[in-house]
Amino acid sequence: MNPVQACCLPLLFSFATTLSAQEQRRLEFRLTGAENDTVYLANYYGNRLFYTDTAMANAKGEVVFAREKGYKAGVYAVVVDGPKYFEFIVNEPTVRLETKTSDLMGAMVVQKSDENTLFFDYIRFLNARKKEGDSLRTVMDRITDPIAKGPAKARLEQLDGEVKKYQADLVTAHPQSLVTIIVRMSMPVELEKPRLANGKVDSVAAYYQYRAHFWDHVDLSDERILNMPVFQNKFEEYIGTVVPQIPDTINALADDLVGKLGPSKELFRFVVHGITYKYETSDIMGMDAVFVHMAQTYYCPKAGAESKAFWMSAEKLDKLCERARKNAPIIIGARAQEIILTDTTETNWISSHKLPNDYLLVVFWDPHCGHCKKELPAIYSAYRDTLRPMGIEVMAVAKATDSTLFKDWKAFIRENHLDWVNVGLTPAVYAEAKADPLKYIPKLTTLQSLNYADTWDVYATPKFFLLGPDRKIVGKQLNPKQVADLVERLRERSAAPKP
Repeated sequence: MNPVQACCLPLLFSFATTLSAQEQRRLEFRLTGAENDTVYLANYYGNRLFYTDTAMANAKGEVVFAREKGYKAGVYAVVVDGPKYFEFIVNEPTVRLETKTSDLMGAMVVQKSDENTLFFDYIRFLNARKKEGDSLRTVMDRITDPIAKGPAKARLEQLDGEVKKYQADLVTAHPQSLVTIIVRMSMPVELEKPRLANGKVDSVAAYYQYRAHFWDHVDLSDERILNMPVFQNKFEEYIGTVVPQIPDTINALADDLVGKLGPSKELFRFVVHGITYKYETSDIMGMDAVFVHMAQTYYCPKAGAESKAFWMSAEKLDKLCERARKNAPIIIGARAQEIILTDTTETNWISSHKLPNDYLLVVFWDPHCGHCKKELPAIYSAYRDTLRPMGIEVMAVAKATDSTLFKDWKAFIRENHLDWVNVGLTPAVYAEAKADPLKYIPKLTTLQSLNYADTWDVYATPKFFLLGPDRKIVGKQLNPKQVADLVERLRERSAAPKP
């Protein structure tokens, strides 16, 4: 993928910011091989590069970037024809670099910039150690004798020590440098590992220790880290790998991370939006609970209060909060709303919460939905052969609000021998409830049952929910095999002795 994205930032991030006097900078380059060419300047936002400025090199390959609105501190890139680019540091009033397009890094000379002297020295040091390390690993791969691998392995450990010493010395000697901030973020936090009574490492305690100290080398109040790719890389590692992918745990640790942020609105926006978007768009079952938590905590204001999501328009905020409102009652772990509807007789009312089975698969479908008519017979076969013998019931909720739907609903049940629990919103009930809902509510059913499509957010069919013994939602959009496997695991867990 092209490392430089030829576009502006997404709409959520586009708004005017106040220019600091420190952002008035002059970036000068002499690029042999780029004479009279267009040269691009790109800046990092998170771990992505975005074009930010353009200039023409003169006949000597000299090019200057010095726009009126300035440049924020961070990691930038100069992009030349190819495209080829080199990264550098912006944190001083003037930066002056010289190189050749034929060897951008190898020919690099820093004419003026203490930051970039440190930066390029560090990059060259790492590249040299990496080159030697790669050669040693190639040698080790060819050797089968463990003893013969010893010298190469020892040198690799020595190289690792040299890198750590270089980093530590750099941090000590230049504590205020932007390069130091970047290097320190990439350094692991060295801690003595907790041990069990037998002297072995306590892996569980070590994990919690690692998680608790994950951000020790990051100044979460320094807004400049947004313009360094290492920060977003660490952020994504933390949210996607370090944090267990369990909604309640994600929610707690997301709040903890937001609480560590300083006063920077930009950092707040980056972290809150990043977490919200990740789980709003997740295909993993149950992660909508994280989206709902983030929306209700940071986006959707309580009555009389303002939203913390200052970057969103009122229209987009309303849509997001409405989506969160609809999703909140149907997240994993929420107690399901009771469904009370009639069977095909339109007189026999059946409640989801009064069925005797401990596990209940609720299937919402439409007799005129082609996908539903294809899937339901297959689901019934699995119900007959596997789910029903396991004591799992199916409650199929059909849209049958007019005479044609009602007739086709009954015909489909007969033709496919669907002898599970069939209920629907039937023509008589639908018409009479519209005229006088008190005829049915609360004597026979509930408003949530009659409005089940809104209650359960049934915007498309078929839609599946697995309810547990307490009628809490334990699974969504599962196929029959997944239902059987999940129920088996949940029953084993509930039967296991409590610690």
